[in-house]
Amino acid sequence: MSRPTDSAAPQNVLGQHFRLAADWNSGQIEASTGGFSDASVFRVENADRTYCLRRWPVTQTSSARVLAIHQLLAVANRRGVAAVPVPVRSDSGTTLPEVNGEFWQLEPWMPGVADFSTTPHDQRLKSAMTQLARFHNAVSDWLPTSKVSQWFQPASLSPSPTVGQRTRMIDGYASSVADFEAAIVQEHDARFRDVGSRIALLFRTAHSAIKRELMAVQDLPVPLQPCIRDVWHDHLLFQGDELCGIVDFGAMATDSVSCDLSRLLGSLFGDDLASWQRGVSYYESVRPMSEAEHRLLRPLDRSSVLLSGMTWLKRRYVLRNTPDDISRVCDRLDAILVRLTSLVLDS
Repeated sequence: MSRPTDSAAPQNVLGQHFRLAADWNSGQIEASTGGFSDASVFRVENADRTYCLRRWPVTQTSSARVLAIHQLLAVANRRGVAAVPVPVRSDSGTTLPEVNGEFWQLEPWMPGVADFSTTPHDQRLKSAMTQLARFHNAVSDWLPTSKVSQWFQPASLSPSPTVGQRTRMIDGYASSVADFEAAIVQEHDARFRDVGSRIALLFRTAHSAIKRELMAVQDLPVPLQPCIRDVWHDHLLFQGDELCGIVDFGAMATDSVSCDLSRLLGSLFGDDLASWQRGVSYYESVRPMSEAEHRLLRPLDRSSVLLSGMTWLKRRYVLRNTPDDISRVCDRLDAILVRLTSLVLDS
Protein backbone atom coordinates (compact mmCIF):
# COMPACT_ATOMS: atom_id res chain seq x y z
CA MET A 1 0.00 0.00 0.00
CA SER A 2 1.35 3.49 -0.81
CA ARG A 3 0.49 7.09 -0.08
CA PRO A 4 1.68 10.48 -1.34
CA THR A 5 4.52 11.96 0.71
CA ASP A 6 6.76 14.95 0.99
CA SER A 7 9.34 14.03 -1.64
CA ALA A 8 11.95 16.66 -0.73
CA ALA A 9 14.43 14.26 0.94
CA PRO A 10 14.28 11.46 -1.64
CA GLN A 11 14.25 13.98 -4.50
CA ASN A 12 17.39 15.54 -3.03
CA VAL A 13 19.10 12.14 -2.85
CA LEU A 14 18.15 11.28 -6.42
CA GLY A 15 19.24 14.67 -7.72
CA GLN A 16 22.58 14.58 -5.95
CA HIS A 17 23.62 10.96 -6.31
CA PHE A 18 21.67 9.11 -9.01
CA ARG A 19 21.45 11.53 -11.93
CA LEU A 20 23.00 8.94 -14.24
CA ALA A 21 20.32 6.37 -13.47
CA ALA A 22 17.32 8.24 -14.87
CA ASP A 23 15.59 11.53 -15.57
CA TRP A 24 14.03 12.13 -12.18
CA ASN A 25 12.33 15.34 -13.32
CA SER A 26 9.75 13.21 -15.09
CA GLY A 27 9.25 10.97 -12.08
CA GLN A 28 6.84 10.43 -9.25
CA ILE A 29 7.75 9.61 -5.65
CA GLU A 30 5.50 7.82 -3.16
CA ALA A 31 6.17 6.50 0.33
CA SER A 32 5.53 2.79 0.55
CA THR A 33 4.08 1.59 3.85
CA GLY A 34 3.61 -1.83 5.33
CA GLY A 35 6.84 -2.77 7.14
CA PHE A 36 7.59 -2.58 10.86
CA SER A 37 11.24 -1.52 10.73
CA ASP A 38 12.52 2.03 11.08
CA ALA A 39 13.59 2.09 7.44
CA SER A 40 11.77 4.35 4.96
CA VAL A 41 10.92 2.98 1.53
CA PHE A 42 9.93 5.09 -1.48
CA ARG A 43 8.54 3.95 -4.81
CA VAL A 44 10.17 6.07 -7.48
CA GLU A 45 8.82 6.12 -11.03
CA ASN A 46 10.05 7.83 -14.16
CA ALA A 47 9.42 7.43 -17.85
CA ASP A 48 11.59 4.33 -18.15
CA ARG A 49 11.14 2.15 -15.06
CA THR A 50 10.29 1.90 -11.37
CA TYR A 51 12.80 1.91 -8.54
CA CYS A 52 12.81 1.42 -4.77
CA LEU A 53 14.66 4.10 -2.79
CA ARG A 54 15.41 2.96 0.76
CA ARG A 55 16.54 5.13 3.66
CA TRP A 56 18.21 2.96 6.26
CA PRO A 57 17.47 3.56 9.95
CA VAL A 58 19.84 6.13 11.41
CA THR A 59 20.51 4.02 14.52
CA GLN A 60 22.14 0.59 14.42
CA THR A 61 23.04 0.85 10.73
CA SER A 62 26.59 -0.11 9.77
CA SER A 63 27.55 1.08 6.31
CA ALA A 64 30.13 -1.71 6.08
CA ARG A 65 27.47 -4.34 6.77
CA VAL A 66 25.00 -2.88 4.26
CA LEU A 67 27.69 -2.70 1.59
CA ALA A 68 28.52 -6.35 2.27
CA ILE A 69 24.84 -7.21 1.77
CA HIS A 70 24.94 -5.32 -1.53
CA GLN A 71 27.94 -7.40 -2.59
CA LEU A 72 26.11 -10.61 -1.74
CA LEU A 73 23.07 -9.60 -3.78
CA ALA A 74 25.29 -8.78 -6.74
CA VAL A 75 27.05 -12.16 -6.44
CA ALA A 76 23.72 -14.00 -6.34
CA ASN A 77 22.43 -12.08 -9.34
CA ARG A 78 25.57 -12.77 -11.41
CA ARG A 79 25.15 -16.45 -10.61
CA GLY A 80 21.63 -16.57 -12.00
CA VAL A 81 19.36 -15.57 -9.09
CA ALA A 82 17.18 -12.95 -10.79
CA ALA A 83 14.68 -12.59 -7.93
CA VAL A 84 16.96 -10.42 -5.78
CA PRO A 85 17.18 -6.62 -6.25
CA VAL A 86 20.75 -5.46 -6.89
CA PRO A 87 21.36 -1.86 -5.70
CA VAL A 88 22.23 0.74 -8.34
CA ARG A 89 25.61 2.46 -8.19
CA SER A 90 25.43 6.20 -7.56
CA ASP A 91 27.19 8.78 -9.71
CA SER A 92 30.20 8.51 -7.39
CA GLY A 93 30.32 4.71 -7.68
CA THR A 94 28.94 3.68 -4.29
CA THR A 95 25.69 1.78 -3.75
CA LEU A 96 25.17 3.48 -0.37
CA PRO A 97 25.49 7.28 -0.55
CA GLU A 98 25.27 9.26 2.68
CA VAL A 99 23.15 12.42 2.81
CA ASN A 100 22.88 14.48 6.00
CA GLY A 101 23.97 11.54 8.13
CA GLU A 102 21.52 9.10 6.51
CA PHE A 103 22.35 6.16 4.24
CA TRP A 104 20.32 5.57 1.07
CA GLN A 105 20.17 2.88 -1.59
CA LEU A 106 18.40 2.68 -4.93
CA GLU A 107 17.36 -0.64 -6.44
CA PRO A 108 14.88 -1.94 -9.01
CA TRP A 109 11.32 -2.15 -7.74
CA MET A 110 10.60 -5.86 -7.78
CA PRO A 111 7.38 -6.89 -9.52
CA GLY A 112 4.75 -9.17 -8.07
CA VAL A 113 2.54 -9.45 -5.00
CA ALA A 114 3.06 -11.09 -1.60
CA ASP A 115 -0.11 -13.16 -1.86
CA PHE A 116 0.92 -16.76 -1.21
CA SER A 117 -1.61 -17.08 1.62
CA THR A 118 -4.54 -16.34 -0.69
CA THR A 119 -3.35 -18.67 -3.48
CA PRO A 120 -1.09 -21.29 -1.86
CA HIS A 121 -0.53 -23.42 -4.95
CA ASP A 122 2.07 -26.16 -4.85
CA GLN A 123 3.85 -24.75 -7.91
CA ARG A 124 4.31 -21.48 -6.03
CA LEU A 125 5.83 -23.32 -3.09
CA LYS A 126 8.19 -25.16 -5.42
CA SER A 127 9.24 -21.89 -7.06
CA ALA A 128 9.90 -20.19 -3.72
CA MET A 129 11.84 -23.05 -2.14
CA THR A 130 13.99 -23.83 -5.17
CA GLN A 131 14.88 -20.17 -5.65
CA LEU A 132 15.81 -19.88 -1.97
CA ALA A 133 18.05 -22.92 -2.39
CA ARG A 134 19.65 -21.39 -5.49
CA PHE A 135 20.31 -18.20 -3.55
CA HIS A 136 21.99 -20.16 -0.75
CA ASN A 137 24.12 -22.05 -3.28
CA ALA A 138 25.08 -18.84 -5.06
CA VAL A 139 26.45 -17.06 -1.97
CA SER A 140 27.80 -20.03 -0.01
CA ASP A 141 31.45 -19.45 -0.91
CA TRP A 142 31.47 -15.65 -0.53
CA LEU A 143 34.46 -14.48 1.51
CA PRO A 144 33.78 -11.55 3.86
CA THR A 145 36.37 -9.02 4.93
CA SER A 146 37.43 -8.41 8.53
CA LYS A 147 35.39 -5.17 8.51
CA VAL A 148 32.16 -7.15 8.74
CA SER A 149 33.34 -10.01 10.98
CA GLN A 150 30.68 -9.05 13.53
CA TRP A 151 28.04 -10.34 11.10
CA PHE A 152 29.77 -12.42 8.44
CA GLN A 153 32.39 -15.15 8.73
CA PRO A 154 33.90 -17.54 6.18
CA ALA A 155 32.00 -20.76 5.56
CA SER A 156 32.52 -23.34 8.28
CA LEU A 157 31.00 -26.34 10.03
CA SER A 158 29.94 -24.96 13.41
CA PRO A 159 26.92 -24.59 15.73
CA SER A 160 24.27 -22.10 14.60
CA PRO A 161 24.80 -18.69 16.28
CA THR A 162 21.03 -18.16 16.35
CA VAL A 163 20.46 -21.14 18.64
CA GLY A 164 22.73 -19.71 21.33
CA GLN A 165 21.34 -16.21 20.86
CA ARG A 166 17.79 -17.42 21.36
CA THR A 167 18.70 -19.38 24.46
CA ARG A 168 20.09 -16.20 25.97
CA MET A 169 17.03 -14.22 24.83
CA ILE A 170 14.72 -16.66 26.59
CA ASP A 171 16.72 -16.23 29.80
CA GLY A 172 16.54 -12.45 29.43
CA TYR A 173 12.80 -12.37 28.86
CA ALA A 174 12.24 -14.82 31.73
CA SER A 175 13.96 -12.30 33.99
CA SER A 176 11.93 -9.34 32.71
CA VAL A 177 8.49 -10.83 32.01
CA ALA A 178 7.19 -9.55 35.36
CA ASP A 179 8.20 -6.01 34.39
CA PHE A 180 6.34 -6.38 31.09
CA GLU A 181 3.24 -7.63 32.90
CA ALA A 182 3.32 -4.61 35.20
CA ALA A 183 3.57 -2.30 32.18
CA ILE A 184 0.73 -4.09 30.40
CA VAL A 185 -1.59 -3.34 33.33
CA GLN A 186 -1.06 0.37 32.61
CA GLU A 187 -1.44 -0.01 28.81
CA HIS A 188 -3.96 2.50 27.41
CA ASP A 189 -4.74 0.51 24.26
CA ALA A 190 -7.25 -2.16 25.28
CA ARG A 191 -6.51 -4.47 22.38
CA PHE A 192 -2.74 -4.41 22.94
CA ARG A 193 -3.32 -4.87 26.68
CA ASP A 194 -5.40 -7.99 26.08
CA VAL A 195 -3.13 -9.72 23.56
CA GLY A 196 0.03 -8.63 25.38
CA SER A 197 -1.10 -10.09 28.69
CA ARG A 198 -1.90 -13.43 27.04
CA ILE A 199 1.46 -13.53 25.27
CA ALA A 200 3.29 -12.89 28.54
CA LEU A 201 1.32 -15.65 30.28
CA LEU A 202 1.99 -18.18 27.52
CA PHE A 203 5.69 -17.28 27.54
CA ARG A 204 5.79 -18.10 31.25
CA THR A 205 4.14 -21.44 30.52
CA ALA A 206 6.31 -22.55 27.60
CA HIS A 207 9.74 -20.95 27.89
CA SER A 208 11.44 -23.70 29.91
CA ALA A 209 10.44 -26.43 27.47
CA ILE A 210 11.50 -24.41 24.41
CA LYS A 211 14.84 -23.60 26.02
CA ARG A 212 15.44 -27.32 26.51
CA GLU A 213 14.69 -27.92 22.82
CA LEU A 214 17.29 -25.32 21.85
CA MET A 215 19.89 -26.68 24.25
CA ALA A 216 19.47 -30.14 22.72
CA VAL A 217 20.70 -28.81 19.35
CA GLN A 218 22.97 -25.94 20.40
CA ASP A 219 26.20 -27.88 19.81
CA LEU A 220 25.24 -29.48 16.49
CA PRO A 221 27.78 -28.61 13.78
CA VAL A 222 26.04 -27.36 10.64
CA PRO A 223 27.32 -25.60 7.51
CA LEU A 224 27.38 -21.85 8.12
CA GLN A 225 27.11 -19.35 5.27
CA PRO A 226 25.37 -16.05 4.42
CA CYS A 227 21.63 -16.32 5.14
CA ILE A 228 18.73 -13.87 4.77
CA ARG A 229 17.41 -14.52 8.31
CA ASP A 230 14.13 -12.66 7.72
CA VAL A 231 12.67 -14.37 4.67
CA TRP A 232 8.94 -14.80 5.29
CA HIS A 233 5.55 -14.61 3.59
CA ASP A 234 5.42 -10.83 3.09
CA HIS A 235 8.91 -10.73 1.57
CA LEU A 236 8.09 -13.14 -1.29
CA LEU A 237 6.60 -11.58 -4.42
CA PHE A 238 4.77 -13.70 -6.99
CA GLN A 239 3.53 -13.24 -10.53
CA GLY A 240 1.22 -16.12 -11.24
CA ASP A 241 2.86 -19.28 -9.92
CA GLU A 242 6.43 -17.98 -10.17
CA LEU A 243 8.45 -16.24 -7.49
CA CYS A 244 9.73 -13.06 -9.10
CA GLY A 245 11.07 -11.15 -6.10
CA ILE A 246 12.59 -11.56 -2.66
CA VAL A 247 12.82 -8.30 -0.72
CA ASP A 248 14.34 -6.94 2.50
CA PHE A 249 17.80 -8.31 3.19
CA GLY A 250 18.63 -6.06 6.14
CA ALA A 251 18.98 -8.94 8.62
CA MET A 252 21.54 -10.92 6.60
CA ALA A 253 24.37 -12.61 8.48
CA THR A 254 26.30 -15.87 8.58
CA ASP A 255 24.21 -18.72 9.97
CA SER A 256 22.60 -22.04 9.09
CA VAL A 257 20.21 -22.20 6.14
CA SER A 258 17.82 -23.82 8.63
CA CYS A 259 17.20 -20.31 9.97
CA ASP A 260 15.81 -19.25 6.59
CA LEU A 261 13.77 -22.41 6.04
CA SER A 262 12.22 -22.34 9.51
CA ARG A 263 11.36 -18.64 9.23
CA LEU A 264 9.79 -19.04 5.81
CA LEU A 265 7.91 -22.30 6.31
CA GLY A 266 6.62 -21.21 9.72
CA SER A 267 5.19 -18.04 8.16
CA LEU A 268 3.62 -19.95 5.26
CA PHE A 269 2.23 -23.02 7.04
CA GLY A 270 2.34 -22.60 10.81
CA ASP A 271 2.15 -26.09 12.33
CA ASP A 272 1.12 -27.92 9.13
CA LEU A 273 4.00 -30.40 9.13
CA ALA A 274 2.97 -32.10 5.87
CA SER A 275 3.31 -28.77 4.05
CA TRP A 276 6.63 -28.17 5.81
CA GLN A 277 7.89 -31.48 4.45
CA ARG A 278 6.80 -30.62 0.91
CA GLY A 279 8.63 -27.32 1.15
CA VAL A 280 11.80 -28.96 2.47
CA SER A 281 11.64 -31.57 -0.31
CA TYR A 282 11.50 -28.88 -2.97
CA TYR A 283 14.42 -27.09 -1.34
CA GLU A 284 16.46 -30.29 -1.19
CA SER A 285 15.90 -30.95 -4.90
CA VAL A 286 18.42 -28.10 -5.38
CA ARG A 287 20.42 -28.10 -2.12
CA PRO A 288 20.41 -31.28 0.00
CA MET A 289 20.44 -30.77 3.77
CA SER A 290 22.36 -32.60 6.47
CA GLU A 291 20.63 -34.46 9.29
CA ALA A 292 21.78 -31.75 11.70
CA GLU A 293 20.19 -29.05 9.53
CA HIS A 294 16.92 -30.98 9.61
CA ARG A 295 17.11 -31.26 13.39
CA LEU A 296 17.41 -27.48 13.76
CA LEU A 297 14.22 -26.66 11.86
CA ARG A 298 11.53 -27.20 14.50
CA PRO A 299 13.45 -25.81 17.52
CA LEU A 300 14.23 -22.68 15.48
CA ASP A 301 10.61 -22.30 14.44
CA ARG A 302 9.16 -22.91 17.90
CA SER A 303 11.65 -20.57 19.59
CA SER A 304 10.81 -17.91 17.02
CA VAL A 305 7.12 -18.20 17.89
CA LEU A 306 7.91 -17.99 21.61
CA LEU A 307 10.15 -14.93 21.25
CA SER A 308 8.26 -12.94 18.61
CA GLY A 309 5.54 -11.71 20.92
CA MET A 310 8.00 -10.84 23.68
CA THR A 311 10.04 -8.83 21.18
CA TRP A 312 6.98 -6.67 20.54
CA LEU A 313 6.52 -6.16 24.29
CA LYS A 314 10.14 -5.05 24.46
CA ARG A 315 9.62 -2.64 21.57
CA ARG A 316 6.54 -1.22 23.31
CA TYR A 317 7.81 -0.86 26.86
CA VAL A 318 11.62 -0.73 26.68
CA LEU A 319 12.64 0.56 23.25
CA ARG A 320 9.48 2.71 22.87
CA ASN A 321 9.49 2.30 19.09
CA THR A 322 6.20 0.64 18.15
CA PRO A 323 4.52 2.22 15.08
CA ASP A 324 1.88 4.91 15.55
CA ASP A 325 -0.72 2.58 14.02
CA ILE A 326 -0.84 0.13 16.91
CA SER A 327 -3.71 -1.77 15.29
CA ARG A 328 -1.28 -3.23 12.74
CA VAL A 329 0.95 -4.41 15.57
CA CYS A 330 -2.06 -6.01 17.25
CA ASP A 331 -2.91 -7.81 14.01
CA ARG A 332 0.60 -9.26 14.02
CA LEU A 333 0.33 -10.17 17.70
CA ASP A 334 -3.00 -11.92 17.12
CA ALA A 335 -1.33 -14.13 14.51
CA ILE A 336 1.57 -14.84 16.87
CA LEU A 337 -0.89 -15.70 19.64
CA VAL A 338 -2.56 -18.40 17.52
CA ARG A 339 0.73 -20.20 16.99
CA LEU A 340 1.90 -19.57 20.55
CA THR A 341 -1.26 -21.17 21.92
CA SER A 342 -0.66 -24.22 19.72
CA LEU A 343 2.96 -24.34 20.86
CA VAL A 344 1.95 -24.35 24.53
CA LEU A 345 -0.57 -27.14 23.96
CA ASP A 346 2.12 -29.17 22.18
CA SER A 347 4.86 -28.62 24.80
